[in-house]
Amino acid sequence: MAKAAEKINKEKLKNTLASMASMFETGRIKQMKDIVTMYPTGIVLALGINYGGYMSKCAAPEKFVLEDLVKLAQILNIDLELILKVVTKEALKNTAVKDIDYLL
Repeated sequence: MAKAAEKINKEKLKNTLASMASMFETGRIKQMKDIVTMYPTGIVLALGINYGGYMSKCAAPEKFVLEDLVKLAQILNIDLELILKVVTKEALKNTAVKDIDYLL
């Protein structure tokens, strides 16, 4: 992990985290896809997840695990609810209603 951290532009990461936090706080992030171009190399390293997983989860936020969202809120230093609001809205839109009539 130390070698990967050496490749990170710390100033760029700091600025990206501040921008991303501000965007969540002001409601400018409407969907998780809005953040994928914001220095993803630094973000995935800070989150401790892989690049491909991050990209696919941002494209289909219902696939995020709560731990990832908690970590994102922590590194952004924002209220988790701001991120959950975006993710939940998308997940409800992307997930088909489960029919369980056959079980009843």
